[in-house]
Amino acid sequence: MFFDNWPDIARVCIIVASGYLATIVLMRLGGKRLLSKFNAFDFIVTIALGSILASTILLEDVSLSEGLAALAALTLLQLSMSWLTNRFSFFAYALRSEPRILLRDGRFYEDALRYEHIRRDEVEAAIRRHGHGKIEDVSAVVLEADGSLSVICEGKAADCTALRSVLEHDEKAL
Repeated sequence: MFFDNWPDIARVCIIVASGYLATIVLMRLGGKRLLSKFNAFDFIVTIALGSILASTILLEDVSLSEGLAALAALTLLQLSMSWLTNRFSFFAYALRSEPRILLRDGRFYEDALRYEHIRRDEVEAAIRRHGHGKIEDVSAVVLEADGSLSVICEGKAADCTALRSVLEHDEKAL
């Protein structure tokens, strides 16, 4: 069907405008975490926000007030989880992935590459993107919690203070 009636189209336009504005306000209230690189929890929340907005816009049995309440509740849940993960290590451990060393002092960690489903050529590409040509000169490549690859090229990995927490976690895993 190509066209139902003008009142339905007007309803959709009003809900789109209202939902759009409400989503912007809630995303701003939710803070930078909702707009930054995602961890798994942030990604799920963002997808859910889009789904709620789409359902509110397109389904006549979902009112604007119900959709806005769902958006607000999900944003509040996101803020609550962020607060809990910053205060209690149990929540941080349960909701966030840990960074993992994939290469240390020029040597690939094959088990870590397999576990994280990362190929050597992806690590090499990250090294090149950071302007380095020799794997042997790289102190560490870390797969961060958000999925990005960090390349450290200053001295030995054990001497890099920015790697302390990752190295501690790495030592526990061995």
